Amino acid sequence: MVNFESPQVMPEHECEPNDTKPESFLHLFLLAYRSSVHETTGQTPASIVMGRELRLPCDLKFGYTPGDDVAGEDYVSTLRQRMDNIHERVRSNIQGASDRMKETYDINANDGRYQPGNQVWLYNPQRRRGLSPKLQSSWEGPYEVVTRINDVVYRIQKLPRGRPRVVHFNRLAPFAGNNDEQAEARVRHVSPPDSELSFEEFMLLHSNGQKARYGVTREEPRDLFQAPADFCLAHCVAADLRMSRGIALTFKKAFGQLEELRRQRPEVGRVLQITAAEQEKERSVFYLVTKQLSHHKPTYQTVWDTLVELRDVLLSQSISSLAIPKIASGLDGLDWRVIRSMLEVLFRFTGIEVLVCCYNPRRSLNEKTVDCFFYQTSRCKNGSFCRYRHGPEDDTIRDEMYLRRGAVLRSPPSRAACG
Repeated sequence: MVNFESPQVMPEHECEPNDTKPESFLHLFLLAYRSSVHETTGQTPASIVMGRELRLPCDLKFGYTPGDDVAGEDYVSTLRQRMDNIHERVRSNIQGASDRMKETYDINANDGRYQPGNQVWLYNPQRRRGLSPKLQSSWEGPYEVVTRINDVVYRIQKLPRGRPRVVHFNRLAPFAGNNDEQAEARVRHVSPPDSELSFEEFMLLHSNGQKARYGVTREEPRDLFQAPADFCLAHCVAADLRMSRGIALTFKKAFGQLEELRRQRPEVGRVLQITAAEQEKERSVFYLVTKQLSHHKPTYQTVWDTLVELRDVLLSQSISSLAIPKIASGLDGLDWRVIRSMLEVLFRFTGIEVLVCCYNPRRSLNEKTVDCFFYQTSRCKNGSFCRYRHGPEDDTIRDEMYLRRGAVLRSPPSRAACG
């Protein structure tokens, strides 16, 4: 943390050309920091705190795009919804950054498979005064593995006759001795993560609900057909192309071109396409064939194969933006958490952005459908700003819970007392 002395407030204070005092540039530093996008959150500190970007000097010089004139309660609700969306994206970006950090750590981490008698280095940084830390060694050894206590803890002893120590395997590294050819051959080669993860390996990792977040997908409560023009659309269909229910029926009415789709010989695992030129519209539409007949159900295997095919098609056509519904999770009945993890794993190294539109026209965007746990236990401090539902308008249920806990209810003031 940088500590500056508080500068004296002077009228019309300006930085002199040769002024080297740190406090003279503090306001410029804070302006740059608050208006810069953070690598982890993906947002600027100003937008996270205030719900809008700062007005920079260039905006005063060249002007800026005016926003909608909103006043009163509409302004409050609009600002609240905008900040909720910003905070939701921040949480998603932080989760993605955490997953990437964990993956990088797992790649570089030692596997810890040492056996008694193996020689290892021990990470034990010690700083001596008078010497630069860059010139001091953080590893010492060689040590010999005496006992393997469990998968991650070892008892080691410094050669030739040192005292035994119990350490975690993260502090150990293989001791190769001199740099001869045999020692170099024993050096572990760390390869980049394999983008071609097999379906069996994926299901082994993520079939239990474990999420994979690499910043590929972004969920928004918006209409799929109102997505930006540079986003292509995609959804799941059967090989018979009936499209008689759900969002498939909406696609059929909006885009048609069934004869063109049949000419592409639909089969399970293939991706059909209607280009923008064929439908005389701004974007292409992709049809993911995940099952043979409309009354059948797809499997995770067929969805995986179809997404692999979709990824190859998008890369071959240099398409970087894709908008989809929650595919294979509505009438098809698959778990959306697993499907989203598939998208994250398969598209993580492609640079393709996947926008997931989960808008329900029968439900208001501001309607809250999940009950607040803390409100039910009378401990929610967010009030009307809470993201979750606070039950009925009257406080009968909450008052009964107060009485059960032995709390004293405060009766509302009478009208006479209110004047």
